[in-house]
Amino acid sequence: MKRVDGIDRKLIELVQDDLPVGKRPFDAWARTLGIEPCELVSRLELLRQRGIIRSVKAILRHRQAGFSSGAMVVWAVPGDQVDRIGRELACRQEISHCYERPGFGEFNLFSMIHGRTEEEVLRIIGEISSTVGIGRYRVYWSLRELKKSSMNYIREESGEEC
Repeated sequence: MKRVDGIDRKLIELVQDDLPVGKRPFDAWARTLGIEPCELVSRLELLRQRGIIRSVKAILRHRQAGFSSGAMVVWAVPGDQVDRIGRELACRQEISHCYERPGFGEFNLFSMIHGRTEEEVLRIIGEISSTVGIGRYRVYWSLRELKKSSMNYIREESGEEC
């Protein structure tokens, strides 16, 4: 088990919550911890290098940002083209998730596409289909968002450490 000090422990707790909204959000976290922003960033990098955290990422709340339509689109991509087409899809700004997933027959590439309307999402799907040359896909519309939060790995009540 890899040990963390008190500041790292508090930092891990902070990164599991929402990032403060502002021009310099890491400055707010640094103030909370009583350290300089450059030290905060260095500590995050060291935690990543030690394998304690994988990364720090933002979670966009799509509906609050005005993207009220979304669909998981599963694509039937020939195995030798998955990497290339997956990279193409992943580079599109309208796609928040893109990954290969076995066990769904010919439908092996999954992508989450967001738009302001269903028509916009359908237009994006059509563009992608035409651009990458994949005509076999299925669309699964999001009806409502049930969970949008990060995992919480530090459990104060049990005294467990990372």
